[in-house]
Amino acid sequence: MVFSTFLSDLILSLVSLAMAYRFVGKPSIPSRSALYGFAIIGISAGLGSIHFLGINTLDSIYRFFVGLSGCVGVPLLGLAFFHFTFRSLSEKTFFLFITVAFLLYLAFSYLYPLGIYSTVVGGIAMFIILISSLLRFPRKSNAAIMGIIGSVLFIVAGLVIGTKGSTGSILNVDIFHILLAIANYCIAEGIRKLS
Repeated sequence: MVFSTFLSDLILSLVSLAMAYRFVGKPSIPSRSALYGFAIIGISAGLGSIHFLGINTLDSIYRFFVGLSGCVGVPLLGLAFFHFTFRSLSEKTFFLFITVAFLLYLAFSYLYPLGIYSTVVGGIAMFIILISSLLRFPRKSNAAIMGIIGSVLFIVAGLVIGTKGSTGSILNVDIFHILLAIANYCIAEGIRKLS
């Protein structure tokens, strides 16, 4: 059991699920994209908190959702901003994106394992959020600022902090979880303000 990581993953889970709940029943593509993306991340973090509590019976499901979170959940957040700024997506294109993202996740996780895949697609999603937010500034300054902060925190958490080692007496994985929780809140606010 790693209590601090149980707690940080639980915080990430609760924040992500609360952000997902804000988009329940909203029919727009960005809202549904946010709902599915935050829900996947929230479920993944919730299973992680169970894992770090020392309960290992759900570990195979936990590992599946960690990959799903990085390869489908995070890209869905980028898709919401893509829809706002670059090109409106149809219902068919939205579900095609989810299907392709899921199949690529299965392919690069189980058939042809490529460890860096989730980092690459997550980075692309955050880059889309960042560029979209910069293009929205200053016209939609509140939404843009939230998108910028959220994407930068995501990038710092993933590429600078990571999940290995520690910073002083604090485990990096705990910093990672807290930064992602804050980032998810910011990105959700950005999507909400643009909707």
